[in-house]
Amino acid sequence: MKEKTKNNIFISLIALAVVVVSLGLFFGAYALCMFLGETTITLDLNKRYQTIEGFGASSAWIYQDMYNLEPELQDEAMELLYGDSGLMLNTFRYNIGGGSNETGGYGEGSLNGTNSYFIADRFKGDYSVFADESNYDFTKCSVVDGMFKQALAKGNITHVVFFANSPHYLMTKNGKTHGEAEYDNNLKEEAYGAFSDYLLVSVNYLYENIICKYDPDIKVYISPVNEPQWKWGGAGASQEGCHYDPEPLGKFYDVFYDKITAYNAANGTDFIMDIFECGKYQMIFSSAKVKEYMKELSSYDWFEDIDTISVHSYGSDNSTFDKSLFFNYMSDNFSDKKISVTEYCVLEFGVVKDMTMGVYNAQTILRDFKYLGAVSWSWWLSVSQGDYEDGLVYWNKTEDGNVLNTYKRYYVMGQFSRYVPEGSVRIEAKYSDFIGMNGIDCVAFERPDGKIVLIVVNDNSSARKISVGGEFSSFTKTVTDDNVNWDTSEGEFDGSVSVSPMSVTTFVLS
Repeated sequence: MKEKTKNNIFISLIALAVVVVSLGLFFGAYALCMFLGETTITLDLNKRYQTIEGFGASSAWIYQDMYNLEPELQDEAMELLYGDSGLMLNTFRYNIGGGSNETGGYGEGSLNGTNSYFIADRFKGDYSVFADESNYDFTKCSVVDGMFKQALAKGNITHVVFFANSPHYLMTKNGKTHGEAEYDNNLKEEAYGAFSDYLLVSVNYLYENIICKYDPDIKVYISPVNEPQWKWGGAGASQEGCHYDPEPLGKFYDVFYDKITAYNAANGTDFIMDIFECGKYQMIFSSAKVKEYMKELSSYDWFEDIDTISVHSYGSDNSTFDKSLFFNYMSDNFSDKKISVTEYCVLEFGVVKDMTMGVYNAQTILRDFKYLGAVSWSWWLSVSQGDYEDGLVYWNKTEDGNVLNTYKRYYVMGQFSRYVPEGSVRIEAKYSDFIGMNGIDCVAFERPDGKIVLIVVNDNSSARKISVGGEFSSFTKTVTDDNVNWDTSEGEFDGSVSVSPMSVTTFVLS
């Protein structure tokens, strides 16, 4: 090797070493400053982003068995979720079942099957019977509807989303509410209209006979397809579900849009078509095929009338990268569409009851608002059983009887849902620790009453003191951490706030 080349390599190595040492010193000094010093949140009311539409959860499955609960516990469950002393959720997601319980359901003891209002023996091969309300028995889901009424009676619900995991089994290729094989497009093309009629008749009954008795101005959405990308079939199928490739999905939505538009015109209703309940919005997750589905759906004229795209946060969890990537994709290609997170849970066995899970869930919610630009956010099951990470309220059957339990996840949800009402607008909240080394994340909103809500998540094992810029005179502070749930105090604002270790803190600044 020539001497000149050796010298060049030596100089390059020295330069690289200098860079590495400099970066190390910078990050070391930066980390020390963040740890010892007071960091700053700068609120800018002039930088305004999405308007918030609310928070919700799904009534699926467990509600079918809740007749076993004492009436007092039934009401307690709905109060915990929709009442003023609970989460004050304003969105109720109602599952319109495919009738799988009539075909054997999904195993003994499973609640993943559903009942259907349609009277099956009225179908003799002519799909027009699904448009006739006289072919329905609306007492068949009385347990679910009873809980629905109790939730509406709390007075906080302003949105109801009727969603289906599968078409009615009489409309599918294999007569089941899941595909015969993985990734089967199980809905018969000749039944696209019948499935639309089935949903419209069912929803209209529930609207006229239940919703209108509480508030006829509640917004009603119909979401006929849920997570169309996934396989929803084969020998291991354990719940209702229907796969749609992009082209069949677009064709079905085209029929459904015409049906819902004609139905609204004929009946004076204002039902809203909701799409596409994307199972995973990760742009780098190829099997989710987000771009392929969006390209197909956007090729139809009706797509212009759709103002919101519904997605699920499975797989993205608290990742700022995934959220930012999808937000940028939507901004670049579909800037006129809002984004709504309509389903999420952790998808793991073993319910983690402490703030480890609480903080993790808080980061997911916060970042869906901050980086994804979500206008609403819903958890998966409002009530769950067993030892799976999918519920807000847990109904446990013990030797002493039925018990309702809530864990840190529930209270963390309330740190958002109780303080950020519908109509709030997200505002700029810049945090001086731009690298995120000290474990703080925050999001801020201006409420319709003019007050500012600042939510701070601290995933550190130590407390933090934070300077907050703004002309405020007082604040209300609500904390959920390892020691307290929704612990509320008031004080005069002196320019700084403090947050406890492993906590979610909501400040309402006046």
